[in-house]
Amino acid sequence: MNICNLEPKKVFEFFSAISSIPHGSGNTEKLADYCIDFASERGLKSYRDDSGNVMIFSKGTKGYEDSEPIILQGHLDMVCEKDPDCKINMENEAITLCNDEKYVWADKTTLGGDDGIAIAYILAILDSDDVPHPPIEALLTNDEEIGMLGARELDSSKLKSKRLINIDSEEEGILTVSCAGGVRAYCTLPLDFENTNSKNLAAYNVEISGLVGGHSGIDINKNRKNAVKVLSRLLEYISSKCKFSISNLNGGGKENAIPQNAKAILCISDEQSQILVKTVSDFYEILKTEIITSNPNVLITVNKTELPKKSLTLNSTRKVIFALMQIPNGVQAMSPDIPNMVQTSLNLGTAVISDNELKINFLIRSNAATGKQTVILTLNSFVEYLDGKVIYKNDYPVWEYRACSHLRDIMADAYKEVYADTPVIKAIHAGLEGGILSAKIENADMVSFGPNLFNVHTSKEKMDIESVKRCWKYLIKVLENLK
Repeated sequence: MNICNLEPKKVFEFFSAISSIPHGSGNTEKLADYCIDFASERGLKSYRDDSGNVMIFSKGTKGYEDSEPIILQGHLDMVCEKDPDCKINMENEAITLCNDEKYVWADKTTLGGDDGIAIAYILAILDSDDVPHPPIEALLTNDEEIGMLGARELDSSKLKSKRLINIDSEEEGILTVSCAGGVRAYCTLPLDFENTNSKNLAAYNVEISGLVGGHSGIDINKNRKNAVKVLSRLLEYISSKCKFSISNLNGGGKENAIPQNAKAILCISDEQSQILVKTVSDFYEILKTEIITSNPNVLITVNKTELPKKSLTLNSTRKVIFALMQIPNGVQAMSPDIPNMVQTSLNLGTAVISDNELKINFLIRSNAATGKQTVILTLNSFVEYLDGKVIYKNDYPVWEYRACSHLRDIMADAYKEVYADTPVIKAIHAGLEGGILSAKIENADMVSFGPNLFNVHTSKEKMDIESVKRCWKYLIKVLENLK
């Protein structure tokens, strides 16, 4: 079946038109042009700011002319991924839509349901003459997928509403009402080295690998082991059995990922080498009893390697072990408002010895501004105690949970009308455009929802047709109730 014949027909017609226009991140100009032309053809006021964000304005329908306006928001860009054998150039060629009347997907590429379905919903509302609604301020942000760049640079002076519905959630039945703010912390601790005396010394590479890892926000409360932290524990265990110095250390890959691997090169006397090997083996057995069910591929290896020319002094070796063992990591506070929701965390994402320093990088997240500040103060205090310093970068604001939200109440009631069920009210411990927009729109009352999308950002992405239909009916009911 042609996707344009699916119901709701107008929504899928617009989704098909959007999909015919290449609109990967950094390549959204043609889709923005399409949206501006759409507005012009219908006599709707529109505006595009210097960052490529598009705004379209529609008056309220009969009986809603004087109602408080509502912002309907989604993002213009999609993630462009494809199978190795796919010949489509996603920079300038349309993707190929497929469906089996249950799901919509794209042949060997990402579908762009994230967030093309939001744009399709919004255009369908604006194009309709039979959907009652208050004045609408449609906000189509640019380059969300590569750092929420459009939202960061948004000129929000044209927007008058304090109510915003974001259509960028991927699980039907969930109303997202908060997201974490975040900041990256780059810590450096000074270290002292000394030349190694090759006489009666050997070097061993100790490596931990195969841990599950995960997303530093969404998975931070799942008790997934951090390889750098496990390595520090191993080094502390070894130090209780024999004396050694650290020559090098490297763990993790990105601040926003829980490290799966970490390794260190240790210098030790020949006579204690076998103690080292046995101690590592003993620790491995202990670790396996703790985590083998959840981490079946965990592996610890110890192999002799070339003796480096220098290694840390014993005092600096102790400093490294102490720092990595004791520095804060993981969940710091749970939400007092939403059950089982992490409020504040930090992820030790990378640790490396380089340029006579131990460099430890974190991503700090909190769904409360005070939580983020508390972690920053804690980290400052700890690093300063060890004569180090911290630099903070890429700070982005939190979308805080509102104890009283009129929009949330309206959307929850509308959900009960459409679904005869109660929605899940949820906060996400990760960054969303809502955090940035809440800082751009003073006292904003915001909720995010969306239809079921699966395997987003991959060539296996698909969109649930019946879910799109149900969410369309739900959106119409919400707008009707916003009188």
